[in-house]
Amino acid sequence: MLRASGLLVCIALIVAACGAREAPTPATPAARAGDAGGPPNQAPPRPVPAIDWSAAPPCVDQDQAPDPDRKAVCARLIYRVDDELREVLWTADGLERERISLADVPEGITSFSPDLSRIVVQTPHGHAAGGPLYLYDRESKQLRNLNEQLGLPAYTGVSALRVAGWHPDGGQLLLVNEDDEVTIWLDLEDDSYRALNLGIDSSRMAPPRHFRMALDGSGFTFDSHIRDATDPDAGDRDAGAPDAGGPDGSDRDATGPDASDRDRAGPDPARRRPLVSHLYGYDLRTGETRLLLAVPSAEGRLAATAIAPDGTQLAYLLMRGGRAEGRSEEVHLLDLSLDESSAKAGSRLLWAGNLGPTQPVWAPDGRRIALVRRTLAEPLRAGPRQPPPLGDLWTLSTSNGEATQITFTEALEQPPVWSPDGRYLAFVTADGQIGMVTADGGPVWKIDDPSISPRRIQLAFARLGPGH
Repeated sequence: MLRASGLLVCIALIVAACGAREAPTPATPAARAGDAGGPPNQAPPRPVPAIDWSAAPPCVDQDQAPDPDRKAVCARLIYRVDDELREVLWTADGLERERISLADVPEGITSFSPDLSRIVVQTPHGHAAGGPLYLYDRESKQLRNLNEQLGLPAYTGVSALRVAGWHPDGGQLLLVNEDDEVTIWLDLEDDSYRALNLGIDSSRMAPPRHFRMALDGSGFTFDSHIRDATDPDAGDRDAGAPDAGGPDGSDRDATGPDASDRDRAGPDPARRRPLVSHLYGYDLRTGETRLLLAVPSAEGRLAATAIAPDGTQLAYLLMRGGRAEGRSEEVHLLDLSLDESSAKAGSRLLWAGNLGPTQPVWAPDGRRIALVRRTLAEPLRAGPRQPPPLGDLWTLSTSNGEATQITFTEALEQPPVWSPDGRYLAFVTADGQIGMVTADGGPVWKIDDPSISPRRIQLAFARLGPGH
């Protein structure tokens, strides 16, 4: 993934010069009644449009020589709902469902290991600090309190340790606590962990955010920014930015404590303005941190990142503008094979427009990126307690930036999940319904309606091996 080269990037100021595509106008840019108003410091409710669900299409086996004795299986989806684990198998006979009791496993944000044999649960714990991490082995049914058994660091802020990524073998994982600036590499095989020194000057840099693990487990990326002296205009500039939490697919747990005390208090005039956003790559094999990207504040602010499956490219979201004038977004691709001296030529503007807060998600083959594009006819001017409107799934071609609208629901805000073969996308609506759609777009069909907060639902596709 993260090669030994350090990288800088071209932040394109002229869209045409970088060959970007202007984001097309949403198909149905209807205004929402719940987008304004409401009591102070409280987001107004957003009505979620009713979705015209279709029946699941027939499952057709893609094998060249299908086995007549084996039932066709197109997808296997797994997710947690309260005290049970639910699996949905999409076969030639339709949708087959299984429920597995997790009565002894605490509720919270659930993270699946790559092979789905283990789950780690981040538990909420009031508004003082997050609760402990629990590890549950599905085969042995053993439950462990990782904080107690391994002596993980205690929490001092409103956030807690959470899973930022797994090694592909499922035996190691990256844990982060942004508020306490703690980054840990945990080894479940020998019950050990080590704190990682990210190599940035915490006296000059803001706490690292937006951790993204490489699929091969060789390293991860994160971002931070340099702050200058106290700036009375900084509170308005930063308020409402997609930092590290919320339904835009970013990192912070939205079901535990409130995102931040400073949000409840409103913009702080003593907050500092970010001068330069920095994107870093950390190599877990060497322990080295390298600068991948530097973005001056005049050119935008990093809001989300995603590493390509083969580790050669990185997609990042650049937010332009501010709350007063409205924010727009750009999706860029960065070539990770280049060194710092030639990195500017290796950055390509892929899409630009009024996307709203979003998180790019790579297709397994690296040819497309999926994201949620909000229904916005102009740059977003929503305040910190006024969430942006909902949106739909779009895909972008990573070769030419061609944008394709996949769903037409105006009901989505969380990033989707690709099936391992890249043929399907699973998603969660803003009112907690789970659906699927083909990756080329078309009718959407309902998988489940668990009636819990959508932010607590993590979807995972299982790989379908020989014989399924």
